[in-house]
Amino acid sequence: MARAFSPRRSILVLIAVTLSLAGALAFALLAQFVCARIDQRKFRAPGREIDIPGARMHVREMGVHGPTLVLESGIAASSLNWCLLQPRLAAFAKTCSYDRAGFGWSTTENRSCSLTRITDDLHALVRALDLPVPFVIVAHSFGGYISRTYAQRFPQDFAGVVLVDPLTPEEWISPTSSQRWMLRRGIWFSRIGGVLAAFGVVRFCLWLLARGKSDVPKGVLASFGNKATETVARILRELLKLPPEVTRVIRARWSTSQFFWTMAAYIQSLPRCAAELHDCPFPSDIPVTVLSGAHQTPERLAEHAAIANHSRRGRHLIAARGAHWIHLDQPELVVEAVREIVESSTVQPLTNRPTK
Repeated sequence: MARAFSPRRSILVLIAVTLSLAGALAFALLAQFVCARIDQRKFRAPGREIDIPGARMHVREMGVHGPTLVLESGIAASSLNWCLLQPRLAAFAKTCSYDRAGFGWSTTENRSCSLTRITDDLHALVRALDLPVPFVIVAHSFGGYISRTYAQRFPQDFAGVVLVDPLTPEEWISPTSSQRWMLRRGIWFSRIGGVLAAFGVVRFCLWLLARGKSDVPKGVLASFGNKATETVARILRELLKLPPEVTRVIRARWSTSQFFWTMAAYIQSLPRCAAELHDCPFPSDIPVTVLSGAHQTPERLAEHAAIANHSRRGRHLIAARGAHWIHLDQPELVVEAVREIVESSTVQPLTNRPTK
């Protein structure tokens, strides 16, 4: 005989399930908190932290003699992005890589993203560090937007630029329907990632990947669609080019919600940042070298060439072996481009240049 329906029993079951779920979520939050605190002690900032208005910035300096170089990372990258190249540049220059507010070890209360705010932060950091000016900026990807804005706003600080496969304003100023869809998915993916990171899911997936167990991480990514899976797989392939000790630190930084919230703000800002740069080229009297990845379309290559051609001392080179991360694929090409920019700019000239 079937048991009679009992509202009281159903309510008790619902309460038990709710309490169990709440307990599991609370445990996940606590575990993530504890692991994050362990990471803070285990992976301390390799550079020093500088207070500027509205943020605490992490900066890593190498080299003490020669010209000044500021290394500007891509859209969601940190100073670790330059771990292979910076020591080579430091052999002949005073170099400075840093984490933009919200990435790496830099913190901020303001997650909004605009080129004005970013270049205000960089300008304040340059002043706080008392960096010799003018300096040369070496900028990767989204860093091209930042360097161009900085050159317009603070020309007295600016001596030249090496752009490593940069984004162009034309690429995002009027997004197509597919690009708008890509942005929406990127923002949604980042925000969901922030929630999952808060509960330790991202940390667990990265831990599994580091041990060669990819089934669960692939299953989580599959829920976001093929494009997300392809993008993450491409980024992870780039990470394999870095030393293992660096990838461990990057995994720890990616396991925090702050990384994902900041990335969402940057992705959302792309069209707005491109609009900020409309009709704002680099001043024509400064040397500009643009390095393009061989994977770029003819349209993007033409835009890169136009950036270089606007300068009276501009050069456009295509990295034969490099894709978007040329500084990892062909670091020697970037080093040589920096040397030539320094020699054609107003910064302190190089001395004791090694012969080839």
